[in-house]
Amino acid sequence: MPSPTTTTPPAETGFDPLVFWIQYKTKIVLLALLLVVGLGTFALSEYVQTQKNNGARELFAKADSADGFRKVIAEYPGTIAAGNAYLMLAEKLRAEGKFDESSKELHTFIAKYPQHQFISGAWTSIAANLEAQGKVDEALSTYQKVSTAYANSFSAPAALLAQARLLGTKGKVEEGRRIYEQVMTQYRDNIAAQQAAQEIRRLKK
Repeated sequence: MPSPTTTTPPAETGFDPLVFWIQYKTKIVLLALLLVVGLGTFALSEYVQTQKNNGARELFAKADSADGFRKVIAEYPGTIAAGNAYLMLAEKLRAEGKFDESSKELHTFIAKYPQHQFISGAWTSIAANLEAQGKVDEALSTYQKVSTAYANSFSAPAALLAQARLLGTKGKVEEGRRIYEQVMTQYRDNIAAQQAAQEIRRLKK
């Protein structure tokens, strides 16, 4: 009588959590610790940044002088409030007739906050400073920069109006007229279009 055939049971191929834990527990614990530390660092960073922004906003709200805005810039560099403080500081200096100082602050603002929503306004202010100083050609060039590089900004139509006006003072009336017509066509829903229409009527007279 033949003896029964002995068979070897197939090896288990399923996932065993206990075996996996024994083999990789050191790495798992290390990764978990790194994750906790990373989350903690991120949370702390966010908290510090929030506190910094809140402090900057509070100080900016209280500032009402050139020195006050300088304090915001010095104590909270890199914040939105500090960027806004540059613009307010430049405006204060312009009001005092300190055009070079005003433009210097605006150039610093542009260098430090190239993505700020009021960057086109800063360039327009620089052009206005140049115009106030009698530097017509430099002012005209800067207004042109605003209307071309920032054509979709709130400053573009105002920059075009300024260009047309300056061209008129230089005797280039027809060039100025064409720019007024451009404003009426390109920015028909803007109040600048109404101003351009008024200027064209004035030229006809």
